[in-house]
Amino acid sequence: MRRLAVLAVISLAATSAFAQQKPIKPKSKAEGAAINAMLQAQDPDSRIKAADDLITKYADTEAKPLALFMEADAYAQKGDPDKAIVYGEQALDADPKSYQAAVLLCKTYGNITHNNDLDKAEKIAKIDKYGHQGLDILATAVKPKPDLTDAEWQTYKDDFSGQIYLGLGIAAVYTNKVDDANADFQKVADMDTDPTDLIRAGRAFLDAKKPDQAIQWFDKAAAHKNANDQIKKIAASDKTRATAMLPKK
Repeated sequence: MRRLAVLAVISLAATSAFAQQKPIKPKSKAEGAAINAMLQAQDPDSRIKAADDLITKYADTEAKPLALFMEADAYAQKGDPDKAIVYGEQALDADPKSYQAAVLLCKTYGNITHNNDLDKAEKIAKIDKYGHQGLDILATAVKPKPDLTDAEWQTYKDDFSGQIYLGLGIAAVYTNKVDDANADFQKVADMDTDPTDLIRAGRAFLDAKKPDQAIQWFDKAAAHKNANDQIKKIAASDKTRATAMLPKK
């Protein structure tokens, strides 16, 4: 669900240099074919290979920011957050207006942060950095394609913002800012299209030994309009686990 939401915008931006409005101009038919091969790759491994091939053969390609982000996103899909971060940071360096890369970095750092991490403070600083950078970019971001309606574009922006608020909420949980965390997670519930992000919100509270706060987010995950039977089952299981952690009366 999440990858399709991201790649839908990428495909629209493919002729407008990713998040910017500068058209990508291949310098040769071969480079154009390499860009198309990357865009048409059907699975993470194929996207990684095609992006690597493009950057290796055409180091000065205007599609480099897009290629780097597609590698980052592919590694995130493969469950390799370390490489997702490496390529995400390179993508943001290559295009400082890449809200997609900022969102990915904020959310990835959120997903790998836990209450007892020795480097928790450093990870939280990264979440804060990339989260606010992403929100700032989105505030002035223009449509990646002119025929995208205002309502469609707002839906995409809301979804990206919702993912950022997940990261910011997780950071708030682990700095014991419960009210801020709940406010951020409510924005996730209102804006984000993926109910599994609400499960992650609840699990952050569980990790912080706050099961009473976690339960509401498992309930909201199960009630989300996009929640399927599997997600509802996971949310119910996590709620049971949280309930068992509550102090006995």
